Amino acid sequence: MRKLFMSKVLTMLMALALIGAVTAHAQDQDYDVVLKGGRVMDPETSLDAVMNVGIKGGKIAAVTEDELSGKEIIDVKGLVVSPGFIDTHQHSLDIADGRLAAQDGTTTHMELEFGRSPVAEAYDIVAQRGHPINYGFSASWPMRRAEVMTGFNGEATFDGLTEAFEGWGVTVSNPEQEKQILALIQQDLDDGAIAVGFPPAYGSGAGTQESIKLWKMAAANNVPVSVHVRYQSMLDPNSSVEAMNEMLGLTAASGAHALVCHIQLLGLSDPYMMLDVIDAGRKAGLKLTTEVYPFGVTAPPISADYLQWENSDERIGFEWNEIRTEKTPHYTFKDKADFKKYQKEHPIEFVQMEYIDESTPEGLAAMRAAVTFPNTIPAADGTPIEWEGKPKGADKLGLGSGVDVWPLPKDASGQPRTTSTHAIILGKWVREQGALTLMQAIANSSYVPAKALGQHIPQFNTKGRLQVGMDADITVFDPKTVKANATWDDVAALNDGFHHTLVNGVFILKDGEIVTDVLPGQPIRRTPKGHEE
Repeated sequence: MRKLFMSKVLTMLMALALIGAVTAHAQDQDYDVVLKGGRVMDPETSLDAVMNVGIKGGKIAAVTEDELSGKEIIDVKGLVVSPGFIDTHQHSLDIADGRLAAQDGTTTHMELEFGRSPVAEAYDIVAQRGHPINYGFSASWPMRRAEVMTGFNGEATFDGLTEAFEGWGVTVSNPEQEKQILALIQQDLDDGAIAVGFPPAYGSGAGTQESIKLWKMAAANNVPVSVHVRYQSMLDPNSSVEAMNEMLGLTAASGAHALVCHIQLLGLSDPYMMLDVIDAGRKAGLKLTTEVYPFGVTAPPISADYLQWENSDERIGFEWNEIRTEKTPHYTFKDKADFKKYQKEHPIEFVQMEYIDESTPEGLAAMRAAVTFPNTIPAADGTPIEWEGKPKGADKLGLGSGVDVWPLPKDASGQPRTTSTHAIILGKWVREQGALTLMQAIANSSYVPAKALGQHIPQFNTKGRLQVGMDADITVFDPKTVKANATWDDVAALNDGFHHTLVNGVFILKDGEIVTDVLPGQPIRRTPKGHEE
């Protein structure tokens, strides 16, 4: 008995000594950056406490109440220290848009809905140029389909993507074309694509056989399908509900994981039925992850299938004179004939149209239902910000080339979604509306996408968390003052309330100001075939 007692005492003493040694090491450690005295919130562990965070070598090296020494100590008392936000839906990877995302708390954004192909080229372009935040691409079904169906041979950039949109998606593929499309998608997956981008809303020619084979390929390669369901209409036949049922069928038949884009848009002014369908699919065991952008305005390419119908206004629920061009100065169309003429002459431009009026109780309730839908990722769905004198081919141009203008001009055109998606979630839906708790909002913006994508891409298992050993992708903000200032007429007006954003341990936003001489973003990528350890 005495021997057993002494053994337990010895074990206890050894444990205490080890704890003391670890603590002493933590105290003696000279960190690169110390974030001191902030409200540290980690959604995976539910940590919510005043702590000090030590960063070293691009990783979180300490989360502790102990005092920490470091090369740079930043006092963040009264501010929230959160995992950086992960955006699964960003079409532009220009430097300017990366900076706009960083001042909205985003540390990783990815082009998953449309993707880029050839994906190896897309990764090479951004790697050579550099990027403010982390980035990734899906294999682009639209671009690969355009290659086969129309002979398109453009580059793997946003400009290339928009050029591919003419004629690529209206015809059902024959067996040989289908075989070629699938082979090109498989090549992209072998080259590191992290998902399959599948937006049949823009390519109604996608037949059932091509679609199911594509989804089965995604499942076999253990990647999700980022899907914008087809039709986008509330009228039968070919309604959004039918499209959702098709998506559920493809998910069930293939076993693939579906990342369902912008759920607030799928049902237009009435999202409730769509949310019920997704909820039922989840309860049936289907792998369904959802996204939302908190804006009642959509900004599609003018060539979108659902804007080609003769009765688009009736099927979607708008007046032709409610649509305007995205470019400033905005041009509002007079009538259907005016729109159709412009559509034919400018097939790759973008337009804007309101589908949820949040100034009404009904519209506010509809958006609330989408924003608060369980485990839904805030995702910007942003396109490039444009301004007078912006060089062509901005995707490929780095610092010192004319694309690193900062701050952006007041007359910049585009969308405010890249600029302020998370600011709206935190300012409007957490603080003002009380629709989400602060921890829920942080979780949806960081941990939920990291957990969902971590099933497929191991890099995500060290993101979306504020814990020792995780990547030092961190945002620091004031929940009492965070506020979105960007509008559809002033798309680059910067947010209030975001103080710091670090990407891989490097400040890209510091004391509320963008750091313009650093590009610390790293690629998120599957290991290319032939490069496995």
